[in-house]
Amino acid sequence: MLFKIDRLSVEVHEKSQRRPLLEDVSLCVDEGEFVAFVGESGSGKTMTALSAMHLLSDGIRQTGGAIYLGETCISSLSTKEFRSISGNEISMIFQEPMTSLNPLIRVGTQIEEAGIIHGQSKQEAQKKAESLAKLMGLSDTDRILRSFPHELSGGMKQRIMIAMALMNETKLLIADEPTTALDVLTQEEIIKILQKLRETQKIAMLLITHDLSVVKKLCSRVYIMHNGKIKESGTTEEIFKNPKDEYTKALLNALIFSSQIPQERAQHII
Repeated sequence: MLFKIDRLSVEVHEKSQRRPLLEDVSLCVDEGEFVAFVGESGSGKTMTALSAMHLLSDGIRQTGGAIYLGETCISSLSTKEFRSISGNEISMIFQEPMTSLNPLIRVGTQIEEAGIIHGQSKQEAQKKAESLAKLMGLSDTDRILRSFPHELSGGMKQRIMIAMALMNETKLLIADEPTTALDVLTQEEIIKILQKLRETQKIAMLLITHDLSVVKKLCSRVYIMHNGKIKESGTTEEIFKNPKDEYTKALLNALIFSSQIPQERAQHII
């Protein structure tokens, strides 16, 4: 087992009160496996990922359970200890490339930094950044790597974020809504890139999304989350053909409904 979350619970502390955000969340990802983590906005998907990456905000804390990467319990590591793993063995593509990239630094430098932090020389990092830019399907790589984020399209910025996550040949990639807010053609291009990474680099991925059409194309297993709890899990085929939980059925009905209306409207419904 490459990655395992075992009965994770997270609470927010507000003054003297505690409010649960996640309750007994458990999931796993095998080596080279693409697993989907599905649910509506606010269901707790991103909170789970931030817990794994030691990125919980002040006032929010893990109150139970454990998170493992291989044999290492990463949830028990200090922030300093986790830095040697973050961006190296486990990486995350954040939901909004517009806000995740530093607007004052050229994107090539931001990709290189992810490698330099983990021991690559400047020259090695530059070569790796150029190679990854080409892998991401970016033409005119010299110009793009010298660009600032505001000079690039949303699809280009998303490719840059993926390249940053891959600088150190990560074992597990947590992708938080990697196709959200992209046009349909760009979404398809990003999906093809992720499929290629699975085939060529054997990367495992936990795909966080609310878009079941993307899940069907990419993932072998699915976890359905609602109100901070796992409602149902199974193979993608099982979930699509024979959903058991009412919430899962509602998500699938939304997908069927959205396929019957124009695509530009469907993206706001799924």
